[in-house]
This record gives sequence, structure tokens and C-alpha cells, in this order.
Amino acid sequence: MKRKNIQNKNGISISDSIVMSVKRKHANYRKPFSAAIAIIGFISIIKAFLGMFHFNYAAGTVFIAAAVIGALYLTLAIVGKKALWVYAASVIVFVICAYRKAAKIALGFKFIYNIVYKDAYHSEIEYYKGLKSALEVSSVNTLFIFYIWLLAIIVFFFTICRPNPVLPLMITFPVLEIGMYNGIRVPVFWGILCIAFWLALLAMSTIDVGEYSGGQSGFVRKNDLFFPKRHMKLKVTEKCGMLIIASVVGVAAVSSCFLKLTHYKRSEKLDDKRREITEALNDFSFDNLAESLSNLSNAIGLDFEYENHKLGTNDHVRYKNVTDLNVTLDHSIDGALYLKDYAGAVYKNNEWFGLSSSAYKDPCFKDFDSYDLHPQDYPAMFTKLIYPNVQETTVWIKPSAKKSRHLYAPYDTINVGSLSYQKDLTLSDSKAKKGECSYKFINVDTDSLYNELVNIEAQNSSRQSREVYSVSDVKIANVKEKINKYCNENDLITYDDYFPVDFSIPAPPEYLLSNSETLLAELMQDKYKQFVYENYLQVPDTKAMNEVRDAYSDIISMYDGSVSSEFATLKAIRERMLSECTYSLYPRKTPSNRDFVNYFLLENKKGYCTHYATSGVMLARMAGIPARYATGYIVVEKDISSGRSNADGSVSLEVKDNRSHAWAEIYIDSIGWVPYEFTAGYSAQEVNTEPVTTAATTSNENVTTTTRDMSERTTGSVSRAATTTTKTAVTTKASTSVNKGGSGIGSGNGIHIPKALKNILLLLFALIVITVFILLRRKFILSLREKRFTTGKSERKVRYMYAYAEKLLESLEMKSENGNYNSFAEEVEKSFGGIYFDEGAFKKLTDVALRASFSQETPTSDEINESRRTIEAISDKIYKKASRFDKLRMMYINVLK
Repeated sequence: MKRKNIQNKNGISISDSIVMSVKRKHANYRKPFSAAIAIIGFISIIKAFLGMFHFNYAAGTVFIAAAVIGALYLTLAIVGKKALWVYAASVIVFVICAYRKAAKIALGFKFIYNIVYKDAYHSEIEYYKGLKSALEVSSVNTLFIFYIWLLAIIVFFFTICRPNPVLPLMITFPVLEIGMYNGIRVPVFWGILCIAFWLALLAMSTIDVGEYSGGQSGFVRKNDLFFPKRHMKLKVTEKCGMLIIASVVGVAAVSSCFLKLTHYKRSEKLDDKRREITEALNDFSFDNLAESLSNLSNAIGLDFEYENHKLGTNDHVRYKNVTDLNVTLDHSIDGALYLKDYAGAVYKNNEWFGLSSSAYKDPCFKDFDSYDLHPQDYPAMFTKLIYPNVQETTVWIKPSAKKSRHLYAPYDTINVGSLSYQKDLTLSDSKAKKGECSYKFINVDTDSLYNELVNIEAQNSSRQSREVYSVSDVKIANVKEKINKYCNENDLITYDDYFPVDFSIPAPPEYLLSNSETLLAELMQDKYKQFVYENYLQVPDTKAMNEVRDAYSDIISMYDGSVSSEFATLKAIRERMLSECTYSLYPRKTPSNRDFVNYFLLENKKGYCTHYATSGVMLARMAGIPARYATGYIVVEKDISSGRSNADGSVSLEVKDNRSHAWAEIYIDSIGWVPYEFTAGYSAQEVNTEPVTTAATTSNENVTTTTRDMSERTTGSVSRAATTTTKTAVTTKASTSVNKGGSGIGSGNGIHIPKALKNILLLLFALIVITVFILLRRKFILSLREKRFTTGKSERKVRYMYAYAEKLLESLEMKSENGNYNSFAEEVEKSFGGIYFDEGAFKKLTDVALRASFSQETPTSDEINESRRTIEAISDKIYKKASRFDKLRMMYINVLK
């Protein structure tokens, strides 16, 4: 029944009669589709996680439990509202059971995390120690079953009943992220299905907004017309979800086939950059946020540098073979050159710190500034007592732009008036600009220095000898004033102007009086020595450190205060570490519940320079030998000999990033702070820590596999002949080279194709593949359209023809806006009648299509033929009037012709 329209004050016409036409009823596949999506998500999450690791559990029990639990919640979700109370009750039961089994679930988590930790860090070390292996299977089974139970509750409800991706993502993504974060590969097939499930669930919750949010039926206004809201229309969310899953899987399959067929391989530069970014992401830690951001920005290519001295936060070290420093020596030198930029005094919570500001209130530091004589000056002065004819060297250091904020300096520097001192830790060139600096120093090997001191000690019954000097005899006037002032301030004058000096190294009085700053340094060193023993013997009083102390008790008890026992103790510490620990650039991170030194020395026993240096410092302190931690760069004799010799006799060399280093500093009473090397493979002559290369050949397939040992070596176990030594950075990635059938690179039978030609051929091949795909797609669509127009029921033929006509008219920007077919037909006739088709032809086509869809009448063959002629006329006219580009798009992209 139709009544007249009502006109309101807003000028909107509202008809009180609404006519609804419904097409023939189609089967409703919403529940099956949503159930299929839920099952895909449920199974793929379980299989993806279990496929990443090798857990010790009863697989049969767990999979049976998963099948039973999954079937139960699938049934409850499909039943819907009628079973909602059962669903709620099962959640309560889950909470109660989980509470009762909490201890076993927690134990299962510990077992699982131990396995995850071992796989992620390639270690045999267990994160949680002391677990009983007999309980592993039952506790892991319990944890898995409860997780599967929780997974079923959330996945089936929030996929079938109320699609929402939030909770499903919260309980599924972290499970996979455990592996991905630690660099474990997810099984490809199940990983793709997981992603497809997440996307499908996201689509289901957003495509039909309001459908599951309890919104009421109603209408929306467009101009002066009102239309039903979207959730009143036919719901297609689940169908879209299935299409998304199919699309994701299809794209992945096609991509995989394409890559295999084309043998696509990324360029080395792209692989390197990808590896750098991946490693930076894998090493990212909120515990070490600033350094993590610095590493990530450097991997991307941005210049943001941050440096701290946290230990054990890096999974591994990878060098890029870039030049960090340009160093020039005025002549070649023997021994290693250490260039220091940091010294750490306090080891606490796996990190090195400086001393507190209160420690530097010691009066000796005022004396350093007042007399312009610092602990950094002592080693050169006192070493000259042993080697009076030692040659002085000048070094010029120019850092790269990235390192320009750092100031590096050698040991045994000689102050020529341009040095700036940072407490008793480091020094720098006060005239330095952008990190460029120069120093005068003497270079003496520490082991050689110790040997000389041992000999001196053996020749003297007492370690120290006392000599008395007169201030009046001091030759240098300004130094005479300083000595006189210092002796008076510290009550060192015995009678008249005589003062005593305690020497461990005997020297001719004439030399000391002529080089009187050495006398002043000897006087001042006594106070500083007290400061050293008060501050540089600190060891954390923890259980972990006590375990280390017990393990090395036989060595640290060797020191009795003599130089010979000091040297013997340090050598024993070094040899024990070298024999028990392995140098590796892949030591993996130190667990957050472990002490860095304890973990390296007693558990993991793998590490690089920071591990050896820190452990050496702690062991030396335990023995009573003052020590501290230092970082910078090392230049060995081999580097210097391979440098560029200049006409003036100087030597220039590039210091690569793989020469960045950490070492120990030892305080020798009669000398001062000197570098001491504990790291395996490092010596004054060379750095010998390159990975060993081994090859195994299988003759029947002519396959040669080359593997590298992840830069791990135990000093003494690898001969130099078996060690690969190059000037490039240390490569720590396993590599495999496979040659089959006598062809390929290195076989001598292959054809060399230039890289540019390869790229052109690859591009041509890609174009051919795309062209073939477009042509095959066109052929398929045209054959399918012809089949639909000529076979099957008449009603269906007409409906397909009308749908095709609508697509043709859309290309002319003519589209039905309100869903009224007759009104649309009138608009089309008015705009295109007599131009693209005979007048009245489209109206007839519309009438036939409506009767075919909503009445019992069957279109006649004449009506079908006439409809076919109408759509062909439209297609032909559109094609003729189109531009060349539009014709190509019409034929090969839209396939409307």
C-alpha cells in the first residue's frame, strides 16, 4: 500500500511506505567461515611455537588435549548465545584449575625458558639452575595444556562470537615474539597462517563496523534520501576474512615460486645492511636503551653515538672494517701501542663506573694541580730510570668523523706543556681540534718492564732503598722551589734542607738531580699510592664473586707483595683464563640474573676483550694487586709494519674498527699505571683471533661446504697455519658454498656474464612473466564471461549480462547511487541513449533482468539475444571513443573488451 508523502518543515520528503525486494535465498556460510578462521588461528599458533624449539614434552598428550579443548570451544562458539553460560562457567573452571596448578605451571615455564635461552643464545647454560629433570615432562605438559585452554577460550570466542583482534593478539603474538626477538626462525607455513589469521580477524572486526557492537537498526541520510545502515545489509565479514587468508597464502606461495624460479639473490650491500639492522633490533634492550638506539641509528645510517660501559648486554660483536683512526708515528716502534680514552674504577651490577666525587677530594689531587705533576706523568719518568736511553716517539692521531668526540692518548706520555688531565684516569691534548691530537711518549712492553723489575728486585735485598738529597743540590730552579715547598708542607725536611726519598729503582744521584721532576714525582707518589690501594682493590661482596674467589684461590694467594710474585700472579691469571675460556665474538648476552665475571669464568666461558679484561681486573684485585678497566684501540707490531712508510721516516696507518679493544691497567708501585693484556690471542706482535676455516668435501655430489667457527678459539689449540688472517673485519657468519655438476663459480666451465647484463636479463624475464600473466588472465576472464553468457539457466545469463553492463557504465562514471534500478535505467537512457546503444535498449535490458531476478518468468531467447546485442554495443562504442591508454586498460587491466 502506498500513501502520499509527508512534507516536514526541513523540506525532506518521507514516504511512510517502504518496499523491500529480496533476491533468492542463498546458503549462509558465516558460521562455517568464522569457524574455519578460528581453527586456522588456533592450530597455526600452536604449530608455529612448537616448531621454533625442541621442547621435552609428551606430544601425544598435548595434541589430544588440544583437539578435545578445541572441539569443545568450537562447539560452544558455534551454538552461540544458548551456550554462553557454559562458556562463562568454563572460564571460571579454568581460573580455579590454573590457580591450583600455579606452581607446576611456573616450573614448566622455567623449563621452557631454559630451552628458549639455550636456542636463542646457542649456549648450554641454563637460565634457571637446579631444576629437577624428572619433573620436566609433566610440568611442561601442564603449562602447554593450560596455555592451549586459554588460547581456545579467547580465539574461538573472539573469532566466532564477537570478532575482535585485541585479546587474540595479546596472547598469540608474544608467544611467537619469544622466538623472533631472539633470532629464532618461525616455521614459514605456520607463520604465514598466523599472519593471515591476524589480518582476517582485524578485517572481520572493522569491515562491518557496528555489526558486533550491539548497534540498533536504522537509516542514514544522504541528501534528501534515507538508506538502511550497513549492518542491516547482507553481512560478508567472515567471507572477507576467508578471502584475506586465501590471499595471504596465495601471495606467499606465488612469491616463493617466483624467487625459486628466478634464483633471486639480494645484493651483498643490501644483505649487509639488512644484517646490521636485524642485529641491532635483536640486540635492542630497554635495559640498555640509549646504546640500543645508538646501534639501531648507526645500522640505519644515522650518526647518533652513545657509549656506556654496561657489560654483557650485546649478543655479539660484528666489525664493519671501517677506519676509525688515522695514526702517524715519527718512526717505527716495537711492541703494542695502546690508545686509551676511558678507564673504569668501580665494577658494580655488570657495569663499570668512575669513582665517586668524594674520593677525589683526597689532598693528593690538590697537589697534582698545584705542582703540575700528575699520576699519568709517572710511568714515563720512572721507566726512564730503567731505560735511560729509551727512544722518544711522537704520535699524531686523527679520528674519523664518527669518533671525533673521543680523545685518545698513549701510555708513558711526556708532558711538553700541552696536556690536559682528567683526574688520575686519562689525559688529552689541550690543543686538540675535532679529536686531532699529538703526543710525545716512550713505548715499553709491560712484560719486558716486569722482567727488568724482577731482576732489579733480585739484585737488591730490600725492595725499596732510601736516599737523602739536599734541596740546594737540585739543578732546575722552578722544580727546586716545588720540592722545597712540598717537603715543608709534608714535614719531609730532616735537617737543614735534606729530605729522604724511597726508591724501588736505583738511579745515579746525578741523573735525579738533573731530572729533578722525577724526585718530586717519587715524593708525591707515596700519597697517591695510598689512594690507589684504598680505591682500586674494591671487589663486590656478593655470592657470585665469592664463587670466583674460591675457584681461583690457588692463584690469588700467590701474591706476597713482591714484584716477582705480582708478575707471576698476573701471568697465572692470564694462563688460567686462556686455558679455560674461549675467545668468541658470539658469547651471547649475559643473563640478567647472572654476574658478568662469574658467568664468563665459571659458566659460559666464552667472550671477547671486555670479558677477559673485566675478569682479569677483578682477579688481580682479589689477589691484592690494584687494577682497573680501560678501553680504546690497540695497534700491534704487525699493523705498524704493514703501514705506509713516508719519506721522512714516519709511518702512517689506518686503525680499523676491529682494533677497538678493552684491557686491564695494573698499578706497579715503582712505575704507575701500565696496560696489561689478559685477552686470548692478543700480543704485542699480532692479534690472532681470526676464525678457523675448515672444509669437508663429499665426492659423490661434488659438494664443498665451508664453515666458520663463529670466531671462537682457545689459545694454543689452533695453529697459525690453520688460521685465516686478513686485513678485513672479522666475519662471524657461517657460510656455505655448494657447486654441483662441475658448473658454476669456480668450476672453470661456466660463462661469465657481466652484472649489468644479468640485471637487464632479469628485468626482461620479469617483463615476460608479467606479460604472460596478463594475457593468461585476459584469456581466462573472456572465456569465463562467454561461458556465463551462453550456458546455464536463462535467468542467470541475463543477470550476468546486466552486471557486465553495470561495469561498462562505471567506466563512463555512471553508477547507481540509491539502488533503484528503474531510476538508474532512466538516467542511463537520458545520458547515453542513442549514443552508446539504441534508445530504450538499456531500459529493456533492465526490465528483463528485474523479471529474471524477482519473478517466475523466464526470459525468452529473443530477449537474451537482444540483451547481448545491447551490452556488445555499449562495449564497442566505449572502446572506439577511448584513448589509446584507456583502450589498453580496458582490454588488459579491466578486461571489459
